[in-house]
Amino acid sequence: MEKKSATTHVLLNCPEVQPYYNLFVGRYGYAPVYSEFSEWFKCYVHDPNNGIADQFLKDIAWGPDPYVKTMKKYNVNGYKFRTEESSKHYKSNNSGVWVKGDTNNQDGDIDYYGVLQEILELEYPGWPYKKLILFRCKWFDPTPKSGTRIDPHYKIVEVKHTRQYGSYDPFVIAQNVKQVYYAPYPLRRDKSDWWVVIKTKPVGRVEVENTLNVAYQNDISSVQETVDRELENELEHPDNIYEEIDLGEGTSMANEEEELSVDDEYSSYEEDSANSSDTSEEEELPVENEISEEEEISEEEELPVQYSSS
Repeated sequence: MEKKSATTHVLLNCPEVQPYYNLFVGRYGYAPVYSEFSEWFKCYVHDPNNGIADQFLKDIAWGPDPYVKTMKKYNVNGYKFRTEESSKHYKSNNSGVWVKGDTNNQDGDIDYYGVLQEILELEYPGWPYKKLILFRCKWFDPTPKSGTRIDPHYKIVEVKHTRQYGSYDPFVIAQNVKQVYYAPYPLRRDKSDWWVVIKTKPVGRVEVENTLNVAYQNDISSVQETVDRELENELEHPDNIYEEIDLGEGTSMANEEEELSVDDEYSSYEEDSANSSDTSEEEELPVENEISEEEEISEEEELPVQYSSS
């Protein structure tokens, strides 16, 4: 039962298997996916009439080896995870898990919260060597209001830890998991069955949401090129009549304008220099006159001072 569930989960999360999953759902619907898809995929891929030559698809269709390796802790996505049993011996609890809901799933866009029970390493046959880390979790009931509820004002997420997820789908790929921890209500008896979900931040990572697509810059360049071509077509005469322009005349006129501007600069410079020289001469004259007047006054004052001999 667990091997079949793990095999199905890995196949449903493999991009190469997505076309065959859509084919299966188109024929049989969503109901038999978890019970029959893995076996149907194995038979379909290895049927020579279907002409599938991809060795990777043939290897994963056989499913993982029956012997798996287990571990108590695992670091991924900037989080340090521990199983629920292993976390009991530590002050910090690292067993809370959170998986973002998939809009392509029949359940809609639902977030799944749970507790990590076991960490498994799967190995697949064939070459190249293939292995995958799976988390076996105990999921809480994701049903809105009865199993999971969100406060409309504060956006606080609560889960009812006494209700479990109805379907048997305990496995999840480790790379798709984020970490949370749960806080109880110690003083509220009416909320003793509810835990508050606290989402943690990964260590050494920056999460960016709603990033722009890489092709966005290419879209801009193509639009600009289209606009340029449209303007070019609009500027063309409908009867293909073009006006000839003599570049030589335009060049000579430009040279004459440059020569005129140079002559103007020289003439303005000569006028400025002449004006500055006249101004300096006029300013020096009063200084000489003032000095001569002072000398005459001093000589006139000294004349009456004479000593006579007795």
